[in-house]
Amino acid sequence: MKVRFHPVVDNPVRMAFVPGWKSISDLIQRLDVLEHEAGAGQVVPAPWEPFYKECPCCRDAVAYLWARTQLENPSDFAAALALFPGSDQPPSTPIARANWLMLCAKGEPSRITQQLMVAEALDLWRTRATDWLEQIVKICAALGVETSVDFLHQQVQRTLKPLEHAAPAEDETDSRPDVEAGSSRSHGFDKELLQMDGWTQDPGTIILPVDGITHSLAKEILLLDLHKVVLLRGRRSVRSVEWDKITLIHQSEGAVIFEITAEPALVVHGYKHPQEVLTTIQDCYQAATERILQALATQVTRATP
Repeated sequence: MKVRFHPVVDNPVRMAFVPGWKSISDLIQRLDVLEHEAGAGQVVPAPWEPFYKECPCCRDAVAYLWARTQLENPSDFAAALALFPGSDQPPSTPIARANWLMLCAKGEPSRITQQLMVAEALDLWRTRATDWLEQIVKICAALGVETSVDFLHQQVQRTLKPLEHAAPAEDETDSRPDVEAGSSRSHGFDKELLQMDGWTQDPGTIILPVDGITHSLAKEILLLDLHKVVLLRGRRSVRSVEWDKITLIHQSEGAVIFEITAEPALVVHGYKHPQEVLTTIQDCYQAATERILQALATQVTRATP
């Protein structure tokens, strides 16, 4: 039996999904059938659920009973419908994408990638929710459920609150939907991520995500450790450079630039605050260079008779 249900993975509408459903009764009837088929004490796969490939789930009778109680409550149904990831591939709206990201993050093996995916999803919910919620309110009205955009948005935010610990901390922001991001938004990197394992002999990877409306997962991520700098695009490596090949790091016209011996420079665009990012990278460069020099000194000492 689950102790806590994920608002998107264990979404009652997703669990009860029937192509072409027309009423809440259709979904509840589906749950009754599934609960009966699952039987007492059995946990069974649910391959009919949307995006099962991205996030395969197994359910038991208790889960289906819980989902039914959610759908029978008008307020909970409205929130579940708002957080339902849909079945379109790829997602067709910003909030559908946000719900899809939270769904996929559940099965993502990389903790850092999970954090970035959830961060993007929560940011979309903070800034792009109004149009989506207006559609949900209309659908609910057609199904006999009364709600409002403001009430539904507050309810969704409360439901998503437990996921916030998984996302990189942001500077203080205006939480109202559709408010343009101001200068107090993310500085292009998150200090908790930067120091998650500390700059030790065996450090964790340091990640500097590029700012953007669509988060760095869809654009570029800069990975730094004591040995190399790696530029990822769409989570695939497009350039890897060892620190000892880097001769200078600077910024020009908003871009962070790595000058490299006998190779073209590595240029990363898109940071809102490139000088702050540059300062962090230069600190890493200094630490990496010091370790390289220490290693060379150790080799020379050992080689000296």
